[in-house]
Amino acid sequence: MKFFGVWIMMFFFLLACSAPSVSASGSFAGKKIVLIPLDSRPVNTEYIKMLSEIGGASVVYPEDGLDHYERPSDYAKIKSFLIQQLPTADAVFICVPQWLNGSLIEGRHAESYVRNAYRLAELQSILSAYKYKTIYLIGLIPREKPSYITPAFKYSTELTQYGRKYAQYMMANTVKGRNYMLYFLRQMQNTIPFSYVRDYLKLFNENTRVLYTMADWAKAGLVDGVVIGLDDTSDMGLPKFNEMRLLQYCKEQNIRNVYIMPGADDITALLLARYKNELSGSASRYDVTFSHEQLQNTIKAYDGQPLAEVIRKKIAFVQPKSPASGQPALLSLYVHSHEEPIENLQNWIRAHPNNLRGVADVSYASFLETGWMENYLRQKLSSKIHSYAAWNTSGNTIGLLVAHLEMIRDEPTWNEAHERWLALRYAEDYYYNTIKRYEYALRYSSSKKVPPLEEKMLMENVTKRTNQFLATLSLATRKNGRYVAISPAPRIAKAELPWHRIFEIGYTFR
Repeated sequence: MKFFGVWIMMFFFLLACSAPSVSASGSFAGKKIVLIPLDSRPVNTEYIKMLSEIGGASVVYPEDGLDHYERPSDYAKIKSFLIQQLPTADAVFICVPQWLNGSLIEGRHAESYVRNAYRLAELQSILSAYKYKTIYLIGLIPREKPSYITPAFKYSTELTQYGRKYAQYMMANTVKGRNYMLYFLRQMQNTIPFSYVRDYLKLFNENTRVLYTMADWAKAGLVDGVVIGLDDTSDMGLPKFNEMRLLQYCKEQNIRNVYIMPGADDITALLLARYKNELSGSASRYDVTFSHEQLQNTIKAYDGQPLAEVIRKKIAFVQPKSPASGQPALLSLYVHSHEEPIENLQNWIRAHPNNLRGVADVSYASFLETGWMENYLRQKLSSKIHSYAAWNTSGNTIGLLVAHLEMIRDEPTWNEAHERWLALRYAEDYYYNTIKRYEYALRYSSSKKVPPLEEKMLMENVTKRTNQFLATLSLATRKNGRYVAISPAPRIAKAELPWHRIFEIGYTFR
């Protein structure tokens, strides 16, 4: 790890001048998974619980002490919860940003790594008594832009560009190349306050130090594996540079149970699906259809990799390391990205009559396009699609879709939890994020809290309108071994803004 010191020293110079097997057995149904979530938003808490219920398992997470937007978690309560739940857990998923930093957002602040460094040693001590349990750690490489709740955010464009040039400087193979980048770095330093550049580089240095520690734990067998998400990244810059460093370190140390992929909000869901598949030994085989073939090599916003590679990594991650004998499940995935005739999807459905079918709508990451989805709903295609997702980034969309497809591909899993999940995806991913949030964005900032009285009025309207929308849906499910279409039984009792801002929605079912 000597190059970390070199990195920091170079920064000041510039300014001044073998995988262990999963130790689990038996069916996924009835298992207890203890979760320290990434943050308190529904996608990282309630969604995971709902997914587990589809397969008959249970997920428990702290009901008290979690973070809330700008307020970090209560470490004493989180620690007490983990110690209390560990003895009866079948599997444990620990999102290190929550444990160490206090939340996903706190993990974007360099000082949280330094201030809370002792928490890693405490976690190591706690887990050392439970090596026989299935334990996974989830980590993140911070997003490329600085946190929007810090003064440095007003320099987000300049810092992002500086980070990209800095990464190119560190990766340059020749003196000429390094000097070329050094020239640009010195020019850019005159446009950004010193402290912001220092903290920006320190964040990625501290983060990588923690990820190296997690990888070492995986190698030593303290945990079964480490899953690392790239949060809102690009194909260049410091997040990508940290990914390359970590991959190189794992290769040199022969560490095979560290997995890195784009995304953040979908990582826990994918890990849950992987755990289920490890227990059963069953695997899947996907065929993927792109609405526009050129999309395969397109790097969508926040992914940092071609979309085909993002999909490949997420599908590969959920497959068991040692599949049992037998034919893999056949799953079909349709990726919609741009305007196209709805007949294309209808033809695809007819061409895959016996497979489980999932639709990932990744068009929202690039532009607002509602016409295709309006045709989709008008022609009741939801009754022929077994899984749907259109989350905020294409990486998160694919991750949630794959996780759900894996959970429903076995009998008997087509239950009320599955119906709630599908209803939630249409209500949130389409109706709220595409229709209502776009409307609210004309009045409110996504990062600012909505005044309480206005929030109450907005959410009463969302509750009413969402139920009206759900009443028009026809969902796909399976009963007695046959695919059937049903009207969704779930109805919304309450809609709320979990962090009192329009960026995320939370639904409580009746």
